[in-house]
Amino acid sequence: MNEIYSTVAFELAAGERIGIQVRRGEALRVCGERLWVTRSNDQADYFLHDGDTLALRPSETLWLSVDGPRPARLMVTLKGGMRGRLADWVGDWLAYAQAVVFSGSKLGMRIG
Repeated sequence: MNEIYSTVAFELAAGERIGIQVRRGEALRVCGERLWVTRSNDQADYFLHDGDTLALRPSETLWLSVDGPRPARLMVTLKGGMRGRLADWVGDWLAYAQAVVFSGSKLGMRIG
């Protein structure tokens, strides 16, 4: 049996900051602008450049910020067998986007 992975992609605007909680994500990949990543239970900050990938840890929280003038496209790889969780995540993302558009606030998100 082969394990199947899904990918969720989204874009952060220049200067935008969000917090996400990782449940079963495998990796975060960035395209475009440099991304500043702060992880829970880790004193180091990470700067991911175009094409860089960061292995995700179960149950960690990430704070992500675009560190430059252009948007960053982010792709989160989720482990197979998570269709329901993926749908939940997409729903959370849409709720986040709607809240930002209508209130201008930045809310946290949950990943897979």
